[in-house]
Amino acid sequence: MTLGRCRPCSYDEPVDGARPRLADAVAVLVAAGLTLAAYPRGPFLPLLLAATVPLLWMRRAPLTVAWISAATAAALPVLCALAPAAVPPLADLPVWPPAGPFAVYAAMAFAAEPDRATRRWLPVLALALAVLLPAEWPGAAFLVLRTEVVLALAVLYGLYAETGARLRRALEERAERVERERLAGEMHDVVTHRVSRMVLRAGTLADQAADERARAAAEELRATGRAALDELRHMSVLLRRGTGEGFDLGLPLPDLRSLVSESAFRGVPVELVVSGVPVPVPGAVGRTAYRVVQEALANVREHAPGTDARVEVRYLPGVVRVSVRNTRPEEAFAPPGLGGEGLNEVSQWVELAGGTLKAGPVEDGGFLVTAILPTN
Repeated sequence: MTLGRCRPCSYDEPVDGARPRLADAVAVLVAAGLTLAAYPRGPFLPLLLAATVPLLWMRRAPLTVAWISAATAAALPVLCALAPAAVPPLADLPVWPPAGPFAVYAAMAFAAEPDRATRRWLPVLALALAVLLPAEWPGAAFLVLRTEVVLALAVLYGLYAETGARLRRALEERAERVERERLAGEMHDVVTHRVSRMVLRAGTLADQAADERARAAAEELRATGRAALDELRHMSVLLRRGTGEGFDLGLPLPDLRSLVSESAFRGVPVELVVSGVPVPVPGAVGRTAYRVVQEALANVREHAPGTDARVEVRYLPGVVRVSVRNTRPEEAFAPPGLGGEGLNEVSQWVELAGGTLKAGPVEDGGFLVTAILPTN
């Protein structure tokens, strides 16, 4: 995929590189049939039939086809003036020109790019005005009226088709973007989880190593792991970009209701409270908040079964505060996360995301875990 500038479209460059299709050939046959039905013979018949042939390219060059139809419509007064006897009664013509409605539809449906959205109206207006030229001639009033009505219907149907196609393209692009973001998120979560554990282990080793060389090697491994996390986060952002302009600024925090439902299913009722105005946060912050709640609720289920828990997400200026608090257990259990590495890992996750973590018992005998994470 190229992220550079797109080359400018030419005047009649196709919307999708479309080539003549069966429907275009049918349009030529219908326009030719209308011409033959109203004008079975005469010196101008080959010219009139030739004017229907460009409909084969109404997808590739819709504006050119529309201008040809407008020129054909303007030729009717000239034909009537040059050879009045060769022109059939105007009242017998269904529309003029027979290819006009198809050309108008093509201009509306297939020439809707930003650089052509205005210009597509020029041949349509020219065609509508050209149809009005013979309005004062005998027998031409009904022809003009029928033609203008049919052209108006063709305009409406062309706009309807173009809007439907644009909506379908938008839905397809959105589906592709959602799938791309899902794959990027899964890849990021899986790899980041493993690399984060490596970084945490390297940090623990650096703190506990007695040998200076071992400590330096652990610190280097930790720094390399952090750089790998940054690069992975950058690649994930690239995959999540909808266009070649700008980076994704982030999404709100992940939905925590699945964790609440899981805890309730396992016997720990959880109350979820969200306050403040939700704002987009960096992906690392969203994943860290999710992990904090996930680990804290897991510790509540393990160390304080039978208690109630409360998850509170509060958006403050520049930060989001995520806290998990459980009530006092009926029996004496070890405090959640203490005596193990769970709380230590959570603390380092929060540190990697640029936040702070506080955890400890509260006055009522429960336990509180609070993470404060930046939103920008």
